[in-house]
Amino acid sequence: MGKRTEYLKAELENLKAQGLYFVERVRVGPPDNRVVIKGVEYILMCSNNYLGLANHPKIREAAIRAIEEYGVGAGAVRPISGTTDLHIEAEEKIAKFKRREAAILFQSGYVANVGT
Repeated sequence: MGKRTEYLKAELENLKAQGLYFVERVRVGPPDNRVVIKGVEYILMCSNNYLGLANHPKIREAAIRAIEEYGVGAGAVRPISGTTDLHIEAEEKIAKFKRREAAILFQSGYVANVGT
C-alpha cells in the first residue's frame, strides 16, 4: 500500500475511533416524526415533518390533486422559475389564518432564516 493510502486509512480509523465517521442510516417508510432504524424507533428531531402532517389523509389527497394538475417539482425556486397560483393561494390562506396582511413562503428553513 502506498503512503497516501496508508495515511487515508489511518485517518478513517481515527475518525471511527472518535465516533466521527458518518454511517448512513436507512429509514423505511413515508416521512414521519418518528423513524425506525434497524428495528429501533426514534423520535426524528431533524425532520421538517415534526407535526406529523405529511401523512395526513387530507394533505396526501391535496398533494395528489396538485401533482395531477401541476406535475412533480417546481423546476426551480420562485425567483428563477416564477411564482405559481398555488404559491399565492397558500400565502393568502396563511396570512388569513395568522390574521396578518400578508405571508410569504420560502423553499427551505435555511432560506426562511436568511430572508427574515
